[in-house]
Parts: sequence; C-alpha cells; structure tokens
Amino acid sequence: MPLSDKGESALRVFYMAHRFMNEFGIRWLPVNPEDIIDQRPNWHLKYVHQIAYETGETEEHILNHVMRSQDGLSMYDVKKDSYDIIINAADGIPEGRVLWTKMHEIGHIYLGHLEKNAVTELRKEELGEDLYNQLEFEADTFAGEVLASKWLMRQMDIISESDISEICGISDTAALNRYKRATEEYSFIPANVTFTLHRFEEYLKEITVCADRSEIDLGHFAQVNQPHAMFRKPMAPFLRKPGICPYCGQTYSKEARFCSHCGSALKKGTKRIPGAYCWNRQSEGAAFCEKCGNPVLRIRQGFCLEECEL
Repeated sequence: MPLSDKGESALRVFYMAHRFMNEFGIRWLPVNPEDIIDQRPNWHLKYVHQIAYETGETEEHILNHVMRSQDGLSMYDVKKDSYDIIINAADGIPEGRVLWTKMHEIGHIYLGHLEKNAVTELRKEELGEDLYNQLEFEADTFAGEVLASKWLMRQMDIISESDISEICGISDTAALNRYKRATEEYSFIPANVTFTLHRFEEYLKEITVCADRSEIDLGHFAQVNQPHAMFRKPMAPFLRKPGICPYCGQTYSKEARFCSHCGSALKKGTKRIPGAYCWNRQSEGAAFCEKCGNPVLRIRQGFCLEECEL
C-alpha cells in the first residue's frame, strides 16, 4: 500500500466513514461497536481475559506476546476469511478508551488495511514505521468520524469537549480533538454528510416533554418555553368557547386538563402536583404539561430517550 498525503488520506477515510455509517444503519449516539460486529458473521469480538482463560495463559502474556499492544488488535484468518478483534478491557481502562479501540480496530478491517498489505496482523516491524503510522492515522480518523462526526456535533450546537465526551462516550482527550474539528470553518457540506444528517433526523429532532431536568442524563441541554401571558381576569362565562383557554386565550386539546401555554387548570377540582412529572410529550410550543400541569422541557430526542423507546 503506497504512502499518501495526510490530507488526501484523511479525506478518503472521511468518505469511507460515512459510507460505513450508511451501510450499518448508524443513526443514534453513542455508537455501539458490538452491534456493528454482530452484523458481520465473520467478524468476532474477543477480550484478553477470555483468551487468557481459554489458553491457560496470563493476561500479561496475551498482551505482550500475542497482541504486543496494551489496547487492541485486529487479526485476519486467510483460510476462514474471518477477523478477530481482540480488546483489552481490564479494570482501570476507561470505557471511552475501550470504545475508541473497538472502532479503531473495526476501521482497520473496513478500510482493508490487512488485505491490502497482505498481512494477518498490523506490525510495525513488518510494515515499516511510515506505513504503520499512516494506517494508525487512518484508523483513528475513521474511529473519530464514526463515533463523533464533526458534522453531527455542529448540528447539536455543542459548546465544549465535555459535551462531546458525554454524548458520544469517548474520552476527554478524543473529545477535545473532535471539538476542534467540529468548530473549524467549512464552506460547504459534503453530499454524504447530508445523508448522514438525514439518518440522524430522529435523534436530532426537538421534542417537548414533561420531565425533571435532573432525571435526564443530558439535562443541561434542555430549554424551557416561556409561558403565555395570562389575562388580568379570566374570560366571562358567556365569552368562553370550547378548546380556548379562558385564562390566556390559547387553544388546547380535548384531553387537556391544564392549559399547555399558561398552566391553568381547565376543570374544576383539578390540581397540579408539583414535581410529579409524567413524561408526557407536548406540542412544540408548550410551556406546561397538559396532563399534569408541571413545567416541560424542550430537548433533542436523542438526549432524552433511547432509540428503543421511540
């Protein structure tokens, strides 16, 4: 595999990363590498402690003499046309680092590094330092764009690397690099990015939900709508119309017990129980829950719900 210019290499990997995201149907964060590996019958995820148990060797022996790495290794079995992704997930290794390593090794496989170089493992002593470093750079570039696409980060209006770390599950160091990428100036949006943003449409969608900010993992991203101003006096009974709040003049649904605009009770004897949030979805401009009357939050769907909850 000939060495290429770093910028040219990064651009090629960028396009491959978005093709990968489309091929594997990635549309939610954080990305789960294990779900991806499960989609390929000839990709196998193994952990150092499992291999040590199966072979009767120590974990240290596997790291130093089999992997020759403290993080991970991808191996290609030519006869079986299968890949083993070996990961060190020992106690003390941050989850963000393990996540990155998994996607990094997937990157080596998806980018064809093993076949193109006719090797079963990527070893610096076999490939030479320059080629080895290029392949490592490409796998890291791939992992960064899949786990925390700079274009998705821009869409979310992130304000710090800690936001990226929390949303994507990657380490603070990796998140800082992605933050720098996300805040660079760009004159156009590549076509494949448009497709990626479309796939993440449900994740990025803003919803208004009746929930306590402290109950949402990414609650600091939530905003509130301003309540509608109330009349100085409620409408006189003869002026009232069905579906119109007599306290602020805004419309409400048939099922509403409270006005979602001003929070007033719409039926006699209806009382709000402060703090009894019901997770009811509201209309986009709601300031209160029409079911329980508590204040509501406006937040991106992916920050509030799991994909399986949709």
